[in-house]
Amino acid sequence: MFALVDCNNFYASCERLFRPDLHNKPILVLSNNDGCVIARSNEAKALGIGMGEPYFKVKSLCNQYQVHIFSSNFMLYGDLSARVMSVIEDSWPHCEIYSIDEAFIDLSTLPVAQHEVFCEQLQKRILKETGIPTSIGIGRTKTLAKIANFIAKKELKTPVFNICNQFEWLNRLPVNEVWGIGRQLHRHLLHMGIYTVADLAAADKQLLKNKFSVVVMRTAMELAGIPCNGLDVREARKSILASRSFGTMITEFSELSEAVSMHCARAYEKLRSEKQLVRHMQVFVRTNRFRDDLAQHNVTMDFNLINPTDDLRCLTSLAKQGLKKIFKQGYYYKKAGVCFNDLISRDSVQLDLFNQPDEEKLAHKDRLMNAMDAINQRYGRKAIALAAQNFNPRWAAHSDLRSPCYTTRWSELALINT
Repeated sequence: MFALVDCNNFYASCERLFRPDLHNKPILVLSNNDGCVIARSNEAKALGIGMGEPYFKVKSLCNQYQVHIFSSNFMLYGDLSARVMSVIEDSWPHCEIYSIDEAFIDLSTLPVAQHEVFCEQLQKRILKETGIPTSIGIGRTKTLAKIANFIAKKELKTPVFNICNQFEWLNRLPVNEVWGIGRQLHRHLLHMGIYTVADLAAADKQLLKNKFSVVVMRTAMELAGIPCNGLDVREARKSILASRSFGTMITEFSELSEAVSMHCARAYEKLRSEKQLVRHMQVFVRTNRFRDDLAQHNVTMDFNLINPTDDLRCLTSLAKQGLKKIFKQGYYYKKAGVCFNDLISRDSVQLDLFNQPDEEKLAHKDRLMNAMDAINQRYGRKAIALAAQNFNPRWAAHSDLRSPCYTTRWSELALINT
């Protein structure tokens, strides 16, 4: 038995948390540089605003209906997500964080009669301790739990729904509502006469495997109540990418160098959090592919490291050296980034026989990196950083409509007037 805990309209709910005046008001959250819609409240969905719509296309509609617009505030969303997941993990040990706003719970060790009561209590606890509303679906498999969550949120508007012994719902839902059924696969299933979720659950499993894949076969089996997927153990990353489009196009090497240095620092944070080392690195630059009137220059430089490392100084220096080789004067750059590849655990390092690093330098590096991490964890990101970075760049992504980082910055704490 599984339950899926899903935060309702998560980004919009985060924006509402410290703005009670936005209750029942339409809300949109925009992507980096305020380009397109990445989240909508139910009220905004009712206006017909689609996911991924370019903001300039819906701006007049937003003005007409007084839609509240926010630039994406991923620092706030990430912190509130961590709080929600912490409550879930504290309430039940067998869980899998599936995404920033979803988590699966394995209820197999809990008596069946207690499933709904436990989930109802969990939903109330999350709301009380974090302020984020959630919906919880219960089913014999993860796919059925996902379907149950959809019914709870979209059809019944109820916090918790258990689909066990209520399989008549499978006849009411179109097959494209199934987790993993995309647009193209949906068309093929319709041609086979599979129109509803119940049709897919009853379909010939071997035929589905032969015609599509073992994944589709397992989806059908899960809809029929046969578990094929347990809780996944989160594996270490294979690569780490840090990149972002610029708010203003860049022509100068110095500014591009600052951007690459900042991306190195962001990728480094993820690298250190997972206790990994880099063996291969890429640095790349991109011009604006939508500007036909400008010359294009899109190029990537690769590095293989003799000895794997997590030294931010070394990684930043290599990235800047690579950037110097691929940068060309006269181009208008819109994006740059770095990618750490071929990652390995710090506990299983294979050093080069002929290029052994100095043990004293390694120990000094570890002490320095640990000190940087400790300071930034205590006083906040960027409390200490390399001088190669610029914290107030001219080219920073547009976020004029960003809400305060209420939970992660002392200077942006919510104030109460008495």
